[in-house]
Amino acid sequence: MRVLVFGGGVIGTLHAWALSRAGHEVSVLVRPQQVDRWVDGIDLNILDVRGRRRREVTERFRPRIVTDLRPTDGVELVVLAVRHSQTPDVLPTLARNLGSATVLFLNHNWRGLDFIDACLSKDQYVLGAPRAGGSIIDNVLNGAFEGGIVLGASTGNTAIGGTITDLAEQNLGRLAALFAEAGFRPEIHPNMEHWLWVYFASTTAWICGGARARGFERFTRSNRAVYDALHAGREAMQICAARGAEVRFAQDARPFVLPPSTVAPAVRLMLRGELPQRISVNHGRYAPAELYEIYDDVIRTGERLDIPMPCLLSYRNDVERMVELAPSL
Repeated sequence: MRVLVFGGGVIGTLHAWALSRAGHEVSVLVRPQQVDRWVDGIDLNILDVRGRRRREVTERFRPRIVTDLRPTDGVELVVLAVRHSQTPDVLPTLARNLGSATVLFLNHNWRGLDFIDACLSKDQYVLGAPRAGGSIIDNVLNGAFEGGIVLGASTGNTAIGGTITDLAEQNLGRLAALFAEAGFRPEIHPNMEHWLWVYFASTTAWICGGARARGFERFTRSNRAVYDALHAGREAMQICAARGAEVRFAQDARPFVLPPSTVAPAVRLMLRGELPQRISVNHGRYAPAELYEIYDDVIRTGERLDIPMPCLLSYRNDVERMVELAPSL
């Protein structure tokens, strides 16, 4: 398959590498001012547990780099892996030049689907979320694949009778097969829009904890720090629930459903695991602006819905300081 990965950050690079190793013709689209960074490729230092194997990957990745997309390029799949705040800006241009390709949104989504539907038909896109991450510092990507990928229909909630067109369902099945063949474990979620909200909100709790501790690794050393972050996460889940998400059934909401005093030690041990550490330990240094945007989006929605969130708000100065101190973290 001819694949264009739109975005040369961690998620885009990891999945471009994985799909190219699976035999697909992959290009990475970057801004013109970023081309020089890719002249010699990028060094990968990845823990890869796809296919229930544990592999340490250390190699130089040199993908084909492009700076635009044209309808005549023959691209069959566009993997959109830019920051969630950039998606509304790039989507109109992408839609005009898409041709017959399917778009996989492989990034955060807190806004919902209306802004996507204004540019693309339901038959043109699939929603997704990576089970991978890391950081790129000094042109070295340190990160990990957890092994899976979450996919869902463009129609939002099919769990309660939402309809999905035949072509949209075919696209979803085709992408699930594509990633399965590349060694991933696809997980199909019936209400991907709400799943993405919960995932976004759960991330906010770990952003808060890491910001206050001045680093994810330091954060996960302390039961008290995790306990406080779980309180922030509970408030974030209340915001999701107020938006209509079924929080109690969401996997990523589980740490925030039980009392923090009960689950904090177990959650800390989970976060101390090798995969979370490889994915998150340098994120505050690599992408502080993106982490701030996630936190701020949740706060703004909570304020609009009039949700009490004293714990979340108490982290405001910490998250702002994380952005200021990022070069020294």
